[in-house]
Amino acid sequence: MTSHNLGVNAYAKTKVSTTTNQQDLIVMAYDGILKFLKMGREHLLANEFEQKYNNLCKARAIIEELASTLNMDKGGEIAKNLWNLYLHFMSRITEANIRHVVAPLDEIIPIIEDLRDGWAKMEVSKEDAEMQALNRRAAISPSSHLNFTG
Repeated sequence: MTSHNLGVNAYAKTKVSTTTNQQDLIVMAYDGILKFLKMGREHLLANEFEQKYNNLCKARAIIEELASTLNMDKGGEIAKNLWNLYLHFMSRITEANIRHVVAPLDEIIPIIEDLRDGWAKMEVSKEDAEMQALNRRAAISPSSHLNFTG
């Protein structure tokens, strides 16, 4: 790994660990998914299959992490719908990875962009933001699973 990559990784880890708003973390997760999907798509078009595979696996891993954090009891219908979307995304990424086709990626990228934009525009009350900050600080651990840097 180059010193540039080490610096980028350190910056990204610091950004994740110091972000106190759950909404910001979700937007960052969607940004990571989109980054890796688009890079995977470009590698696929260039017949660079190992790089395609690695990037699509990273995108899928972030989606798996988002899916694992859904609270089905409190989230109700929204959590169920997100769960189904995440399953669909993972299925389409797997198809693109196995069959070496861009169509599944072209299908899901705009949907993920819409979800990301929706989260970014969502209004969070001051009380909710403060509670999220407290919860986030309590939950920070050095063995975080999300990796937005690649």
